[in-house]
Amino acid sequence: MAVFTYLATTAFWASVTTALGTTAASAIIAAGQAVTWSLASAALSRPQASRQEMMATLNQPEGARRRAYGRNLMGGIRALFEARDGRLYQVVVIHHGRVDGLLRFWIDGEPVGWNATTGEVSRYKYLFFRDGSGQGGDYAPAREAFPTLWTADHRLQGQATFCSVWGDPSDEDFQKTFPKGDQTQVQAEILGVRVRNLAGDLVYTENAGLNIRDFMTHLDGWGIPLARLDAASWASFVALSGEAVPLLAGGTEPRYRLCGYYTLEDPLKDVTARMLATCDGQIYETADGLVGILGGAWSEPDVTITDRDILSIQMSDGFDPFTDYNVLQGSFVSPTHGYQPTQVAELVDEEAMATQPRRTDMLDVDMCPSGTQLQRLMQIKQAKDRREYVGTLRTNLVGLKARFPKGDGIHTIRVVSEEFGINRVFEVTSHSFDIASATCEIGIGSIVNPYPWHPPSNEQPMPPTLVQIGTPVDVDPVPTGAVLVQEQVSISGDVQGVRLSLSVDDPDRDGLQLRAQIARGDFAAVGPWSGVQPQWDEMTTSQLRAMSDVLNDGQIYTVRYRWRGYGDWRKAGPVTVLANPTTPPQPSSLGVVATGAAAYIDWINAASGYFRTQVFMGATTNFAAAALIATVAGSAGRPDNYTHDMTGISGTRRFWVRTLNRSGVPSAPIGPISASF
Repeated sequence: MAVFTYLATTAFWASVTTALGTTAASAIIAAGQAVTWSLASAALSRPQASRQEMMATLNQPEGARRRAYGRNLMGGIRALFEARDGRLYQVVVIHHGRVDGLLRFWIDGEPVGWNATTGEVSRYKYLFFRDGSGQGGDYAPAREAFPTLWTADHRLQGQATFCSVWGDPSDEDFQKTFPKGDQTQVQAEILGVRVRNLAGDLVYTENAGLNIRDFMTHLDGWGIPLARLDAASWASFVALSGEAVPLLAGGTEPRYRLCGYYTLEDPLKDVTARMLATCDGQIYETADGLVGILGGAWSEPDVTITDRDILSIQMSDGFDPFTDYNVLQGSFVSPTHGYQPTQVAELVDEEAMATQPRRTDMLDVDMCPSGTQLQRLMQIKQAKDRREYVGTLRTNLVGLKARFPKGDGIHTIRVVSEEFGINRVFEVTSHSFDIASATCEIGIGSIVNPYPWHPPSNEQPMPPTLVQIGTPVDVDPVPTGAVLVQEQVSISGDVQGVRLSLSVDDPDRDGLQLRAQIARGDFAAVGPWSGVQPQWDEMTTSQLRAMSDVLNDGQIYTVRYRWRGYGDWRKAGPVTVLANPTTPPQPSSLGVVATGAAAYIDWINAASGYFRTQVFMGATTNFAAAALIATVAGSAGRPDNYTHDMTGISGTRRFWVRTLNRSGVPSAPIGPISASF
């Protein structure tokens, strides 16, 4: 991971300040310092608008504008929602700026046929679409139905939209035609924005390099002038993204594709991290002060550092086989899987699993539209997470040769030292220099080429698609297959909430409508109840799914459900809701120093899932007998420490630390480590 901690005040940053203003330039620098733009940062850069929110139709006076690259399924913000003469009209804004086009509409979670000329979906359903190339609100049905309410002034200029017109079937057919009534959900499956290719033409593409290049230069992205990009590195990366990679089933796919969305309220550094996670890419400053892109491929080093220039080397193990993960999971989002996060086969260290408990890490790449691409990214992540050695190389100013990468892959150098018995390739993970002392300090991590891909041995079977899964068949009028799950919701920034979602099997019978209610506490589905009486609140239902509002973290809830108008209530739960039930990663690099009547304990916080670190102390090696001595608030992935007063304590004491997530779920402890007093 090429993280350049020293950002020179060169003409580049001066020119960025001139072109973008001081605030924008500062934001770019701050972003580069605050987040590692690589696979490791994907889990730290969630979009502020959840995928469910982006695919829903929302009633909001003002909603975050959104842009999409590649193929996406979009809901939107209602600009018009009115009824007249037995018809319901709505105009929905789905995208800020022009999109390449519409693939198809979805209604209530299913793709539907559509006549682009007449707008007809069925007898009582009509849909119309505008791609954002002009007035997005100029729909004749809306203007004719509401000549004073919806006029030519409602332009929605440069906004991609759709208009729906619902008819009024007979009462007998209404439930079949509109099972959700006026809340019938419409989504548009679109091809996202057109971006400029290397020749300067506007084109639709899923090429990761071109889409990231657009985000760096677009006014709704970083807004960096095109002239400030390093053309050679971007051309190389665009070509790399388009390389054909063989598939196990035959044929090929482009090496790095990107499909996804962002809102104009998302922090730019977070969007950048999500996009770069699709291609193992990193943004860097070139020797000429331009913005370049690197990564995604192996690069033979063109710089060799030898004993003649090495002042010192500090090395440590790159990973701990007894504490680091031995199972890597991953998820992607693709059209054939209904645009929902879908997991691929786990990457398992079978040798470690034979003697160790299961320790899992997760790579969620929501802008990755391919399961095989994700598997390749998982292979790359595992290689970078399981380096044999990491360390720091201190050199004379010859080490400046290692500051800037070639730009044709990851940033590597070769270190040859007879004194230390080293002759191998390392990835440069940081670089700084000091002119006064004539020294360079280079962060390095050993790496073996993780990019070769051999489908017969590397590619695992893909999850079944929606077509392969088909529609469940169940004619029982009693809801079956009920599953109650917790779903995390982004509240603000990294603050998470939780909802309860109840889903049931499809009964393959018209006229059945799910109804569900929720109450705080553990109650039977039907009364009479003794003591405290439950307060049942209706859950929002959508076909075969019911969703609660955001609930209180740590509270117990019961859900009851039935088909509307059929049978008795049935119970689901109780369940204790947790906004984040996932066990977080452990801290690392635990150390302790006895300093007089105090213990100085230091560690590195977990890089993801982090909220607090707990520190424990005990007289034995039994963690269960240890006492909590401190809860420390710090920053994810950063070094941290705590000093404990040991006055009056003598003998040997053991120390442990563990991570807490925001819901109070702890990681396994790391330790013990001992000190004597």
